Amino acid sequence: MTKLILIRHSTPQIDPTVPARDWLLSAQGHAAAKALAARLTDYGVDALISSDEPKARQTAEAVATTLQLPLELDRDLREHERASTGYLPRPDFEAGIARFFAHPGELVFGEETADQVFSRFSAAVERSMEQSRGTIALVTHGTALTLYLARTTGIAPLPFWRSLTLPMAIALKAGSLSIL
Repeated sequence: MTKLILIRHSTPQIDPTVPARDWLLSAQGHAAAKALAARLTDYGVDALISSDEPKARQTAEAVATTLQLPLELDRDLREHERASTGYLPRPDFEAGIARFFAHPGELVFGEETADQVFSRFSAAVERSMEQSRGTIALVTHGTALTLYLARTTGIAPLPFWRSLTLPMAIALKAGSLSIL
């Protein structure tokens, strides 16, 4: 049976003048990605696939190097598209995320609805799992990851999203999740 590990990218270098989708990892983020990679050595990861956004890709590169795995990219693992929102103060950003989760079929924050994000993200997960490669690790982003887990395990999305750390790995097996 294929096991799935979802990894949230590490800490980016925040630059309000650059779209978040283009942010790179900070020095702290690189170190944290390497530490996460070291923790994953005992989980038997057989395949590693990442969002093509730089902060996710750089996190995945640290994991790939440590685990000596090839890295695949899948654009459908990207974050919720919200370039039009620009950089927002934290309270405004959280309010947008709350609307996103509360109104999944409506375009309330950014360029995609929650339903659209779930459709593309879950299709990427399914494609990965269909190849039956043992334990698969997918490096992605907080909002997309939360939405997927909320719909597949029944967790409340907003409290879970608020609890996420950078980076973070979550194992999903038989509908239950555990933080690694």
